[in-house]
Amino acid sequence: MKQADIHLKTQSSSSIRPLAIVLKFGGSVLGSEDDLHRLVSEIYRYVRHSQKIIAVVSAFRGETDRLMRQAVALTEASSSSALPSLIATGELTASSLLAMACERSGLLTRFRTPQEIGFIAEGPNLHAKPLKLDQARIIQDLQSSDVLVVPGFLASDDRGGIALLDRGGSDLTAVYIASELKVPVRLYKDVDGVYEADPAIMGSAVGRYESLDWQDAQKIAFPLVQAKAMAMAKEKGIEVEVGALSYAHATVLGRPSALSAGRANAPLRLAVLGAGGVGSKFLERCHQWRERLDVRRVLVRDMTKHMNHRISERFTTDIRSFAREDVDVFVDIGAGVAPSAELLESFLRRGVGVTSANKQAVAAHLPNLKEAAKQGGSILSFAASVGGGAPIIEALMRASKSSKVVEMAGVLNGTSNFVIDQVSLGKSFDSAMDEARRLGFAEPDSTADLDGTDVGAKLKILRDIAFGDLKPVRVSVGAITAESLVIPEGQGLRYVARCIMKPEGLLVSMSLEVLPLDHYLIGAVGAQNRAIITLADGQLIHVHGMGAGAWPTTEALFADVLAIGRGEPFGHYSGF
Repeated sequence: MKQADIHLKTQSSSSIRPLAIVLKFGGSVLGSEDDLHRLVSEIYRYVRHSQKIIAVVSAFRGETDRLMRQAVALTEASSSSALPSLIATGELTASSLLAMACERSGLLTRFRTPQEIGFIAEGPNLHAKPLKLDQARIIQDLQSSDVLVVPGFLASDDRGGIALLDRGGSDLTAVYIASELKVPVRLYKDVDGVYEADPAIMGSAVGRYESLDWQDAQKIAFPLVQAKAMAMAKEKGIEVEVGALSYAHATVLGRPSALSAGRANAPLRLAVLGAGGVGSKFLERCHQWRERLDVRRVLVRDMTKHMNHRISERFTTDIRSFAREDVDVFVDIGAGVAPSAELLESFLRRGVGVTSANKQAVAAHLPNLKEAAKQGGSILSFAASVGGGAPIIEALMRASKSSKVVEMAGVLNGTSNFVIDQVSLGKSFDSAMDEARRLGFAEPDSTADLDGTDVGAKLKILRDIAFGDLKPVRVSVGAITAESLVIPEGQGLRYVARCIMKPEGLLVSMSLEVLPLDHYLIGAVGAQNRAIITLADGQLIHVHGMGAGAWPTTEALFADVLAIGRGEPFGHYSGF
């Protein structure tokens, strides 16, 4: 399947999913820079399903009005040729910052201006109408990245200047791009769909629409959705989803009208183990989503280190009473097998969903954990234990359900990969390790990253997904040392983990490998992870993303928590 065919569809475990989707984020969900990572989490929700994202971004809430007031203070704004350029700074700033936030969380991201994607509009420069788009450029960008971020509301005019698409024009940008590429589109608002009346005023008695035909939508969905965007969607014959961040449901415009019996989900109750580097980032994200996530308790070893935390009253060192049924999800951000493994099993047997970033605990007790999930009818997820921001586990689960996996090869340790790259650039081994620690890619004691221990635990998890309980007939392990990092001229070096089925059985290796410079695994730069999954029919599946650092791991954990809350079985072992 060619990735250029972005409107083709691919089979997942739960549904048929398009290879690309347009997601539009407006000022109602983007109040300030503090909201950027809420958007990143929503984007990653789709990326982990192997979907390419075109993110259309409005200015921060109130920014367009502020810029307009600034212009009016100087001149009669509507007659100034400079006005479109001034207003455009709002969308350009917000979309640029979102692209940077995506990159920090490990997503391969490309930012493009309207000019760069050939997005041209015609008509008055404050009320222009989309005319054409360079589809080939967008497809090319999506072949090399997971996320393409473009500012909404803006286009080029036929003279190369800036044209604006009227108020609410980011909706129109998103709908036009989706219609041209023939992919789905979802518009994010501060409500989880279109309601009969404003739920903030009318309360729980007001009904939410599952769907609206275009006649009803143009009467009921405006001004939540721009009228021009709805008119274009109707003209182009496409459906438009209108929903809120993190929710599975939405109102679909362009289908026969129907009210929904469902209501918004209650906040998810969490128990968390660990508040270190990744744990503190995760708790910060929970605070940003506090209307959706309720952290009930946090288990730590030393209370004195967390006395000033905003929820310090919920921190505890009492492990004996920690595993209780009064939460929906247990989030394991521990280190080492104990106490994570015991807590994971205990929560699972109590019917509580769990997600773990602890590869040592998961690798050592995966059969027991799966049995506990079966007994408790609960969801077990551990996407963050391998790959960080690279959805390797999700891709391997999807692949193993569709075909037989015959080989998996990957660069699975961002720390060692970063060190190899630094040495190849001329740094000494010790200097490269110091730099990795300074940037947060390596722990003070990095032995596990260099001797194969870390990669071994990750590979054991991947082996279980791809090959079940099949035992390897041979395992070879190599270490990374200053002496071993010798890179032949004209070639590349990577620490590669491999599982491959041969006539004699399953062969497993973890070692430094010399590879051609154009090899996919050589493309894992710095702290990136990459994997190649080979299926029995010869199909190759490539996965990439940032593999080290607190932000990518936090993103994977956060995606798991929200997915468990939505009841999505994809990428999990489910006992239901």
